[in-house]
Formats: sequence, C-alpha cells, structure tokens
Amino acid sequence: METSKIERTPLGFKTWFAFIIVGLIGQLAWAIENQYINLYVYSQTGDASYINFMTTFSAITATLTTLLIGPLSDKLGKRKPIIAIGYMFWGISVALFGVASLPILEQTGLEVDKAIMWVGILNVIIDCVMTLFGSTSNDACFSSYITDQTDENNRPLVESVISILPLIALALMMGLGLALGVPGSKNPNESQSDFATRIATPWFYFYLISGAITFIVGLISIFILPKDKAIIKREDGFIKNLIYGFKPTSIKENKKFYLTLLCFFCFNIAIDSFMPYYLVYFQEGLKIQGLNFYLIMGSIVLISSLVTIILGLFMEKIGKGKILFGSILVLAISSLLLYLSKDQISAAIGGTLLMSSYLIGTSVLGVCLRDATPNEKVGSLQGVRMIMAVMLPMIIGSNIALASFSSTYTNEFNQIAKMPDKNMFLVTLIASILTICPAYFLFIFKNKKKESAN
Repeated sequence: METSKIERTPLGFKTWFAFIIVGLIGQLAWAIENQYINLYVYSQTGDASYINFMTTFSAITATLTTLLIGPLSDKLGKRKPIIAIGYMFWGISVALFGVASLPILEQTGLEVDKAIMWVGILNVIIDCVMTLFGSTSNDACFSSYITDQTDENNRPLVESVISILPLIALALMMGLGLALGVPGSKNPNESQSDFATRIATPWFYFYLISGAITFIVGLISIFILPKDKAIIKREDGFIKNLIYGFKPTSIKENKKFYLTLLCFFCFNIAIDSFMPYYLVYFQEGLKIQGLNFYLIMGSIVLISSLVTIILGLFMEKIGKGKILFGSILVLAISSLLLYLSKDQISAAIGGTLLMSSYLIGTSVLGVCLRDATPNEKVGSLQGVRMIMAVMLPMIIGSNIALASFSSTYTNEFNQIAKMPDKNMFLVTLIASILTICPAYFLFIFKNKKKESAN
C-alpha cells in the first residue's frame, strides 16, 4: 500500500521573517518577565515570596486581558494593528522596571527595610502592567494570528520553530546581561542592601535596552506582518464570543480541544513549579555563578533548541503521541536528577533534559491545540486557553513550589525570607506523572477507539 506524502503549504520568506522577528522579541520580553525579573527582584529584596506574587498576579492579568482582547480581535477581524501598538507599549513597560530599584526608593527617604518592601510591591505592579500589554499583543493576538496564517500541513514546523524562540530569547537575554554585568552575584560578607545598590545601575540599562528593542519591533511590525486573515464574525456579539469557550455546548462540540487543554494544564503545572525559581536556585542553591552560569545556561539553550527543531521536522512521521509521552518521561527523569544533583555537571545534564522535554512537550501540545481550534473561533478560545494552560498552572505550580521550600534565612533586617531549593523538582516530578492520564485519553484511547471502529 502506498502512503501519500504530505506537502507542506509554503509560507514565504516575508511571513517566516515576521513570525521569527515578532515572535522572538515577544519571547525576549516574556523571558525577561519570567526569568530575569525574578533574579532582579531577588537581588533587590532577597526574598522569593515577591517572585511568587509576581507570578500569581501576572497570570491573572494575562488571562483577563486575553479573555477580553481575543474575542474582540475575532469580532474586528484585525490582529495586526493590536500586535504593533501593543508591542510598543510593552517595550515602554519593560523599561520601567529599571526605576523600581532599592537605591531609587531609598532616595525618597524610606528606611532600607521599607524601601525593600516597596521595591517588591512596585515590581509586582509594573509586572502586571507589562503583562497587560504583552498579553494583548502576544497571547491574545499574535498567537491567534499564527493560527490564521497557517494550516494543518505547515503548522507542525511553524510550531516547532515558535517553540524554540523562548530559549533563543533566553540566550539573547543572557548575552545582553553578560555584556552589562547582570544578574551579578553577591560578594562574600556583602549585605543585601549593598549588593542591591551595586547591581541596580547595570539592571537599569538592561531594561532600557530591552524595552527599546521591543518598542522598535512593534513599530516595524506594522510593515512586515502579512495582511490579516482572521475570519470576521460580525453577526456574533462581543459577549457571545467572550463566553463561548466556557459553554458546555462548546466543550461537547470541541472535545479534542478541551482534552488537549487538560493535558496542557497538568503539563504546565509541572513546568511552572520550577520555571519562576530555577535561575535563582542555580545561582544561590547550587552556586553556579559568574562565567560558569552563562556557559551552563548557554549549553542548555543550544542543545535543547537543536533537539526540538530536529524532532519538529519529524513530528508527523514519528507521531505526536509518541513524542509527547517521551517528553513527559524525560521531564520526570530530569526533575528527579535535578533533585538529586549536588554538582554543576549533573545540574547541567538535568537542566538540558528538563528544558528539552519542556520545549518538545509544549510544541506537541501547541500543534494539537491549534489543529483542534475552530477557524471561526480562534480568538474566542484564547481566554479559556489562558485559564487552563497559563493562569491556573502558574498559580498552582508556583504556590505549591513556594510552600515546598524548606530553605529560609533571616536577613539583615531580621525578616524571615524564603530561598528556592530542590524541593520544587519533586513537585515537577509528581505533576509530570499526573500528565500521563489526560495524554493517554488524548492519544492512546482515541487510537483504540479508531481501531475498534474499523
């Protein structure tokens, strides 16, 4: 029996260029929000609790924003202008982080301990503002825009490329940080306030440059993004589009979409249990600092990206189910390895496996979710996607991880502060095992039903 070869629908250089540039810089802004802001806030406050506050409130902000903007962009049939304007304001909000530092707050006359508290609060607020514009332009519109511009034949390759952009963005972020001397590390016998003051100026320039890059990409995206292909649904009211994803009839009509979301929910709880904290843990817990920090993280980024690209090229041939189950298995093994790691080599190996499984699993689930999304309801379903795949996993994962931390210390102001430790990887291990159940029903059970029907 001959098997028909699937021809990929060509996208063209301009479309690929726009996807990569706009997607990459968007991921750079998100990488800063998800990674380096955590290191920045920890350097200014010395307390991981503020990282959890940022993760929780930004997740809620992102979801509420996407709930409103997704259906609105469906009704308007216009995503491109929202992406462009959103990116420009996104860039401005990124730059604002640089002014929410300990030395600047101390200049207001606040005592150091009060200034540290307000640094944490202000960064939580700025993070929510940044998330508002990022979710508007990237989560609600750019994600839907890619679905509009692709089909089932070219989507696996596009999703594989898109899925590695976060790690490439992470590499760019670390390269800029290395050039400017951030995140830096506290010297022996250096107080928290002295370290915060010393590192504040490099952080200021880091955020200023990153914000400017995001702003410029938003400006040029007006010219490089191809014309909108969104299906305009003017006969549907805004409220109807808004609540569409939460109706029982929608679940019955799109069972595969919601089953994929359930799988994403469990998988991302595993990811969000370590993602907000692992860079702090590498620096403070495992003492991977200085040039070694950049070398290890650079290796993790490079190897994970290559593995994801290669598997993405053969995703349809190997099968999405096999790749997903493999990534879940590797996620469980690597989280256990990192829990047991006590040296830099084992941490580097575990980190590479962990990031590879995260990227590959996200890529597979992303393809499945796009394929299961009705073309006329792309924006209307972004809100329920954000709740199940982003907001709830971020809140649940980060809070359980925070509660699991057994490492606390009393800072110079006699305040008890939490420090990320290896226990978060046990949370990841448990959540990754729980992911097997919805993944089974998504792939194996579905295939068995097909076989019995034949």
